[in-house]
Amino acid sequence: MSLHMDKTLFIYLHGFASSPQSQKATAFTKRFAELGLPLTVPDLEGGDFKHLTVSRQLRIIEDTLDSFGEATVALIGSSMGGYLAALTAQNRPEVRAAYLMCPGFNFIKRWKSIALSGETFKEDGADLVRVFNYRYNKTMELDLGIFEDAEKWEAVKYEKPVPTRIVHGIHDDTVDIRESRKFAEIHPWTSLKEVDSDHGLLSHMDWILDDCLDFFRVQGLLSV
Repeated sequence: MSLHMDKTLFIYLHGFASSPQSQKATAFTKRFAELGLPLTVPDLEGGDFKHLTVSRQLRIIEDTLDSFGEATVALIGSSMGGYLAALTAQNRPEVRAAYLMCPGFNFIKRWKSIALSGETFKEDGADLVRVFNYRYNKTMELDLGIFEDAEKWEAVKYEKPVPTRIVHGIHDDTVDIRESRKFAEIHPWTSLKEVDSDHGLLSHMDWILDDCLDFFRVQGLLSV
């Protein structure tokens, strides 16, 4: 194991209404453990799904990075976690590469239309919507303030050339694959692989694990 590899911290960021125990997070944790690689999977919900925001999730990621001091970081993100990884890579110099699976770019446009098509209501002065949470396997309340908060992050230009690999399912009906195509087209440090799968990508999990590890090897972040 190389000295450089010893200093690399790998962080997995789960998606919206998901958890560190999701199928993809579990698969990554298992494969990385088999290789003796450190993989941290923070809980981005922070114990309060109702008041979830992009900013609060980013703070959890920032706190995770701060806790590891000077480590070089490689990020792995799924869906919203992929969007958060892309944002974090722009703001933190220790992030050297990002592997994104069906990243949730253009969050406001996609989720606002979905949320507002659902059952919205007021409670204690707050605007809420009921959405399905896969973590708990039930419908839960979400404060619509998440969209007001997200507005500030839509202005990020993604000008920092962080090596990025995107894998996106061509049958994804949650995040339009055109979002990833557009991102890869205008950011030359990004490569895009389209696979015959859906948003979950579970049909290609073994291939994705190998592809992720190969990507980080090419970036010099691991040697196993």
